[in-house]
Amino acid sequence: MPDERALLTLSGTYTLDAIAGVVDYWVEFLGLNVSTELTPYAQLFQQLLDPASAFRRNRAGANVVCLRHEDLAPRGPQAGDHEPAAREIEARLEEIASALLSIEHAVPCLVLLGPSADVGPAISSAHAAFAQRLKDAANLYVERGEHAMAKYAVNAVHDAASDRFGHVPFTPAAMAAMGTSIVRWYSALTRAPIKVVAVDADHTLWSGVVGENGVAGVRIDAPYVSLQRALVEQERRGRLVCLLSKNEEADVREVFASRPEMALKWSHLVAHRVDWNPKPANLRELVAGLELGMDSVVFLDDNPVECAQMRAECPSALTVRVPTDPQRLASFSEHLWLFDQPRITAEDRGRAGKYRDNASRAELRRGAESLQAFLDGLELVVGIEDPAGDEIPRLSQLTQRTNQFNASLLRLDEVEVRNSRAGRGALHKLVRASDRFGDYGIVGQLRARADEKILEVDLFMLSCRALGRGIEHRMLAAAGRHAQQLGLDEVAVLFHPGERNAPVRRFLEQAFGMMAQGDAFWFRMPAGQAAEVAFDASRLQDDVPAVEAGRAQGKVTEATREDQGALYERIAHELTTAAAIEQAIARRVRPRPEGGTGFIAPAAGMEEDIASIWRQVLRLESVGSNDLFQELGGKSIHLVQVHRLLLDRLQVDVDIVTLFQYPTISALATHLLARSMRGNMGAAQERGMRMREARARANRNPGGRA
Repeated sequence: MPDERALLTLSGTYTLDAIAGVVDYWVEFLGLNVSTELTPYAQLFQQLLDPASAFRRNRAGANVVCLRHEDLAPRGPQAGDHEPAAREIEARLEEIASALLSIEHAVPCLVLLGPSADVGPAISSAHAAFAQRLKDAANLYVERGEHAMAKYAVNAVHDAASDRFGHVPFTPAAMAAMGTSIVRWYSALTRAPIKVVAVDADHTLWSGVVGENGVAGVRIDAPYVSLQRALVEQERRGRLVCLLSKNEEADVREVFASRPEMALKWSHLVAHRVDWNPKPANLRELVAGLELGMDSVVFLDDNPVECAQMRAECPSALTVRVPTDPQRLASFSEHLWLFDQPRITAEDRGRAGKYRDNASRAELRRGAESLQAFLDGLELVVGIEDPAGDEIPRLSQLTQRTNQFNASLLRLDEVEVRNSRAGRGALHKLVRASDRFGDYGIVGQLRARADEKILEVDLFMLSCRALGRGIEHRMLAAAGRHAQQLGLDEVAVLFHPGERNAPVRRFLEQAFGMMAQGDAFWFRMPAGQAAEVAFDASRLQDDVPAVEAGRAQGKVTEATREDQGALYERIAHELTTAAAIEQAIARRVRPRPEGGTGFIAPAAGMEEDIASIWRQVLRLESVGSNDLFQELGGKSIHLVQVHRLLLDRLQVDVDIVTLFQYPTISALATHLLARSMRGNMGAAQERGMRMREARARANRNPGGRA
């Protein structure tokens, strides 16, 4: 059965059609399985408060609120930062925040605030208070429109004429930036998580080849430092930054150690492979050592040959070529969407340290006589406990990121996780672990509900880095004890087979003594037996390497991943300004619709000028002189754009009503030419009248002053 098509619902305080058009462009560009829906004009409160609204009914996708403070108070002399208007705007923003917080968001919701013109201190303070109030709310995200304007180099933001005629307050460039920001946010939320950033050294972290130019000879100027800082930020956000370089390791280490310009330090690297082996082989080995999948990797290199080889041999990884022009590195770093993370948890910030701890554990494992001796040496401490409110984002994230040891493969947002304790006999526990090398943090969770005499477990998941230590056995025993306390007879664990969850299947089949069958299978055992489940290291010793080998392969739809890398590369190289995005959208045209009148080419002059505007606004390859605007797909919002372009290009101010009255190029051109002639005749008549009056004054006062 095909996947359900997600819905991206847009609502706001102004006309959003043009922004929706930009969103549609990106949806097609990225091949997203998403439909865009616009809610009725200027009905934001209705969307938030009505349970039957498109917003509230959306169950797959995301919602977007486009909000402008100028629309929240009456226009006129009291608008802007004037105290009465500012107080009213602050109150309305507070009402919207309360409405947003009063409902459970079944899908993520982005609030795009602004950009606003002439924001004074009072309004600025109201904006900040609004954003702060929503900052940590489940499934709510706030972005400032001003940030999008700066990121996409938008100089002219506001369009007074379009605002006046169609309540479209922004220029096409501004709306290109806003629509792009919406899809960029949605893409970061929904794509497979990036866990590893593997980066080349020569001509990527610095200019030159260290083996040829020497440690002192490579250049590390501002553009390269900007990329390094972006990598440091990725490490701070929980990505594992790794180095892949064909070099002598001593030379590369010396650059890191002796060049003070280096923003990226050796201590930021979780792993490295610096030798003369092929980079794909090194990457596979490195990722296997981290116990991760290749589909969690981004590989960055300036060399197109290395990139082509990586795409061919490791198609599951996302390979992105770094610009060879150093002046484009800063823009590349800012516009590599794969670096985006909408929300960062405390668990993310500590992830790099946890993987460094794993290196110490691996060293202990190599020196231990047996798996049991290794586990005894770890001094493992496991806690299975109720989650606190601030741990909900991490538990939601765990459902999105855990694949190998995830029995049901359920993906839950924060609201769904928060509601996990609802229902008879409900059980929801997080699992945390630590040992003598460090704190693993939250590594798993368990969720169940009582159904008649059975405790049904629909969430049973554990992070890969905690497997093979008996934690999974403790989780099953905890479910058994809970079932006993409720007087239930059985424990059942839901299993959905996936491409990568063979490890949890092996565990369940061994623990329950039955083989999974079909697409949805319930493993069952008596509650008392489940409560007694215990870890036997000798039985699982042979399973652990198999899990790691399966994990390292990272099976995904490989052609799709390869294409995705190329798409994100093109964005980071080419689509980094609003102007570039506008041009790309303009190139996406459709054929002239069939039917209606036959095609008659517009005449040179006024008709062709108007036709050029229609083609741009309607995204058509061609338009005929007698084609009806509506039959070409034109709507009232398109007429607002036609009005603006007529004013900009032809210096002709035509109101929307007149554009409705003349629905073909021929009729509109005839009207405008006639109006121009009347204007010219009127001007000539006025000049003649002034000359006659001057002569009359002279005749009345000969020899005097006129």
